[in-house]
Amino acid sequence: MPPRPALDAQQRERALGVVVAAAAGDALGAPYEFQAPIPASDDVEMTGGGILGWEPGEWTDDTSMAVVLLEALSAVGGSTGFLDEETLDRVARGWFSWSMSTPDIGALTSTVIRRASEIAITEGRTVPAAADFRTAALHAHEDLPQIAGNGALMRIHVSVLPHLHGSDAEVRAAIEAVCLLTHVHPDVVDACLLWGFAVRRAVLTGEVDVRTGLGQLAPERAPLWEERIEAAEAAEPAVFGRNGWVVHAFQAAWSAIHHAGPIPEGRFAQRDHLVAVLEAAVRAGYDTDTIACIAGALIGGALGHRAVPPEWRRALFGWPVYEVDDLVELAEAAIAPRGAGLERRLL
Repeated sequence: MPPRPALDAQQRERALGVVVAAAAGDALGAPYEFQAPIPASDDVEMTGGGILGWEPGEWTDDTSMAVVLLEALSAVGGSTGFLDEETLDRVARGWFSWSMSTPDIGALTSTVIRRASEIAITEGRTVPAAADFRTAALHAHEDLPQIAGNGALMRIHVSVLPHLHGSDAEVRAAIEAVCLLTHVHPDVVDACLLWGFAVRRAVLTGEVDVRTGLGQLAPERAPLWEERIEAAEAAEPAVFGRNGWVVHAFQAAWSAIHHAGPIPEGRFAQRDHLVAVLEAAVRAGYDTDTIACIAGALIGGALGHRAVPPEWRRALFGWPVYEVDDLVELAEAAIAPRGAGLERRLL
């Protein structure tokens, strides 16, 4: 694969914003998870708490799984990103290790990790590889063909970071490589392609356009998703209450971004804009951390990590004992020119 060119200063700022704003949305939504939509009369704050007792600023499984993706990239600096099986194997090992102690994991993701482990054990291995995950995901879909959870969409933003200057075919392959480790339902793959291509465009241009990836979908699927996007633009996020389903998760997140209006000029106005998007995503209720994480990745990709309020950045932390500076370092490794040799601890 040819050398990956460096991003310019603004693109770099926006790429870091993808990771930091996604984590901020995750932590903002964590204490409100599983609750009904939040009325406009109530505040939305990064207070911690909730059913799982999160600390203020603590991220959940959404960001933890993204951290594993980022660590896998930095551990094999100079590789071909998520088109490299070694990177994907590191992701598989990292998710397996993380799953052993996390209190928070999606049902389908948990099923896939368990089955991948069983496949590895039958072949005399103690830790599953990427191929085991893909096989397990296919089997899980065969057994549960109607299940299309949002567990891949919540972390798909990381899949595009090492491929921002790649061809459309390269970006598509990277998104699918990460998605298909756990989720194979067509609705999930489509949603990941649309959101991933939108994140890439946001980083490269500062524009927010969730339709930019429609051409990546099968011709018979694109009109369906155009209708779903239009429905999201016609309703508030809370209308899409089944947001554990990937389609409603996508629609709720896009509704929050769309209804915030055009991106304003000026640092403080943009900060207010990002806060408005994430608060609107959390007000959708139910899977609040994931909806705000998904929305955060895209709006953060347009505005950059300094649009995240400093008090939120200072509060952010989570598995595996990381803070916001660690997220920034990992994101910098993901977008660094190939061959830069950035490394962190091996998974």
